[in-house]
Amino acid sequence: MQNTKIIVGIVIAIVVIGGIYYFWQRGGADQPGSSAVETPQGTAEAPGASAVTEEGLVVTASGEAAKNDAEPGTSAAPQQSSPIDAGSVTSKAIKLTMGGDTASITPNNFKVKAGAVVTVSITSADTFSHVFKFTDPSLQAVAVGVGPDETRLISFNAPTKKGEYEFFCDVPGHVARGEVGVMVVE
Repeated sequence: MQNTKIIVGIVIAIVVIGGIYYFWQRGGADQPGSSAVETPQGTAEAPGASAVTEEGLVVTASGEAAKNDAEPGTSAAPQQSSPIDAGSVTSKAIKLTMGGDTASITPNNFKVKAGAVVTVSITSADTFSHVFKFTDPSLQAVAVGVGPDETRLISFNAPTKKGEYEFFCDVPGHVARGEVGVMVVE
């Protein structure tokens, strides 16, 4: 009788620990296929991404305006999403594919309005990791890293200064493969 209680207790503990581990590995609510989420600061296009206020301002978790010139990944920078299902990316997002058969960024250019909220999704179309970044220091915080066959997105406010802003894959050797492009701010 005592041994049975011990065995049942161990089995229950294993099931509970296994469930916690599974939930932690899957990222809780941040599972692929998740869509926009409401936050106290506004709406995020995907779990983990920075929220956007009704006024059209990309904000940090504390509600402050995200800074495009902050260090990537810091609390002041726009945040990339958790991995998401490429099919769940909203139609208003600019969808970029990195790598694949063309070994490039497709499309390699897009236009946005000065100061507008921009949401860019990045999908790795091959077995390589990729890191989407801009060359202009005023956009250094806008960075998205994706693993093989993975999609993530980031929202940020476009610069108010009109012009061309080059972007590239920051993985060594990928620029030489043609993984470059231009965002035109009008």
